[in-house]
Amino acid sequence: MRTGHFREYRTGGAALANPHLWIAAVLFVFLTIAHLTELLSAIPFLGDISLPATLGLSRHSLERFFYLLLMLYAGWTVGLVGAAVIWLSSASAMLLRAFLVSPQFRDAILESLASLAIAALAVALMATYHQNKRQQGRLEKARHDAELVRRKYEELFADASDAVWVHDMEGKITLANRACEELTGCPVSELPGRNVREFITPEARPLAREVRDRLLRGQAMEHRYEQRLIKEDGSEAIMQVATRLIVSDGRPQAFQNMARDVTEERRLQDNLQFYLRQILQAQEEERRRLSRELHDDTSQQVLLLTHRVDKIAARAESCSPQELLDELAKLYDLSEQTYQGIKHYAQALRPRILDDLGLVSALRWLAEEIQSLSGMQVQVQIDEVPPLSPETKLVLFRIVQEALNNAHRHSGASEVGVTVECREDALTVTVTDNGSGFELPTQLSDFARRGKLGLTGMAERARLIGGEVRVNSAPGQGTTIVVKAPTRLYE
Repeated sequence: MRTGHFREYRTGGAALANPHLWIAAVLFVFLTIAHLTELLSAIPFLGDISLPATLGLSRHSLERFFYLLLMLYAGWTVGLVGAAVIWLSSASAMLLRAFLVSPQFRDAILESLASLAIAALAVALMATYHQNKRQQGRLEKARHDAELVRRKYEELFADASDAVWVHDMEGKITLANRACEELTGCPVSELPGRNVREFITPEARPLAREVRDRLLRGQAMEHRYEQRLIKEDGSEAIMQVATRLIVSDGRPQAFQNMARDVTEERRLQDNLQFYLRQILQAQEEERRRLSRELHDDTSQQVLLLTHRVDKIAARAESCSPQELLDELAKLYDLSEQTYQGIKHYAQALRPRILDDLGLVSALRWLAEEIQSLSGMQVQVQIDEVPPLSPETKLVLFRIVQEALNNAHRHSGASEVGVTVECREDALTVTVTDNGSGFELPTQLSDFARRGKLGLTGMAERARLIGGEVRVNSAPGQGTTIVVKAPTRLYE
């Protein structure tokens, strides 16, 4: 109620501020005084105002005509409500003169009623005209808003990142956006008129028919489904599609489709699954290798130590001091070999130098180990490295270790360079060899399919610390591996 009262007050205030209302009121007062001059003759000055007397007329028809004009003016300028007020007031003034003053009662009544009828009809026509104008304004605004919405929809449709197209009940494409060109490889201007069957693999057509039948039965497709697409160049792609039925007047008219190319995602997912399987196999193989080496090497040495200790204990009383010393020296050598073997296994699993002395010392130690083992010349150039998190140090160490092992085992390189550079908030590690090189796939994730699990592992390790790996190689031109890792990831 309060809101309604406020709105009425605000509307009334706006009407009172209308100058035409005040003009009509002043004219009405003046005209009424002139029309009822006989009744107001006792009032000084007012009784002297008479239009007929001024113009030398004997009748008061002129005022009635002016009342008509005044009502028409009010109806045109201040609206229906203002015109109704002026009409009622004018009717009161004219009828008052007709009944109380006019000597020609019949003529006065007829003239007054005629003026009021003409004014009422004209005001009604004006109100209808103004209402039509307002309705036309609203319709024009609605059309303008609809046009804006249509343009926005067309822009949204044309610029959508997903491919959107509409095809009729026979499969003929009627509308397509720009993303369809990237999806199909066919210019968007040539898509209308072509049949969607041209772009669907034969194996995927049964699924397309199933989706069509379900939609025609009124069963909505709640989730996206995957379809295989034949591009214009003959290559295949995988797309996720959402399809809905367009119905008009209760009858199905067309199908609207929204599709997204997920070929690379599926390829990456398949490669990662293959990579995970290979990693699990490699882990099991590494466990078997460690178990075998511990059994064949360390456990045998420990067993030999035990036998020799038993032998010394059994012959201790009969052996001379020199013989005991000789046996103890052999035991010492055997225990030293056992210790070195265990140390080698522990160092291979996780080098302690990485935790004790940091990444720089660990990389230099790794370069010396690989050089002594393989005979390759390994050059190391390292800038001053800021403090790194344990995870970052371990990941960078393992990537360099894998790169050096690949250069030793697979590339046949004679020289390898390891460079560590620190720039702003990133650390860049570059490993370059002069080996045989290889042909790069289109994506780094495809290394797993080619059996290059080490390179795939590098990429996955780098992602764990927010970094990235780039591989540059070509047959006969060596290989360069660049690792870029943030230094402030954990701050």
